[in-house]
Amino acid sequence: MKKATTLAVCSIVTALSVVLMFFGGITFILAYIMPMLTGMLMIMLKRTFGTASAWITYFATSLLSFILVADKECMLMYVMLFGFYPIIQSGFDKIKISFIKIIVKLVIFNFLLTLIQVILVYIFGIPFLEEGEGKWLIILFVILMNMLFFIYDKLLTALTKLYQIKLENRIKKYFK
Repeated sequence: MKKATTLAVCSIVTALSVVLMFFGGITFILAYIMPMLTGMLMIMLKRTFGTASAWITYFATSLLSFILVADKECMLMYVMLFGFYPIIQSGFDKIKISFIKIIVKLVIFNFLLTLIQVILVYIFGIPFLEEGEGKWLIILFVILMNMLFFIYDKLLTALTKLYQIKLENRIKKYFK
């Protein structure tokens, strides 16, 4: 594939990703959904243009999001979790024992989720709980986020297979 074509597509995906990240600031739930949707764009880049193109786009989007996106929670969810996870997901699939694979994914996810919340509270000064909210909300948040991550992981696997079967050859032929 021509380098100019790869650069152009990566630039367009970066611009689209930053726009999607802007929408993450509209409501609380979009701060988690938009980084996931943006991360899904990495499937196309990795499969069609290579892992290096996906990483470059991830870093460019991360940098621009850090500078331009007002919702820091949305930005951190992309930068520290959902932006690079589609790129590295295939590495986890090399673990043969599915129970261990799930445990490793969940441990890494929960570590990064905790790190994101700590950065939001102690660096950006964004409180996790509002005044008067119970501590049980933390437990509910962690449970719901783990369920969401599990669904996201399965969705990425299905979308990767769907892309590989239905679209990959068409897109590669179009960009030759």
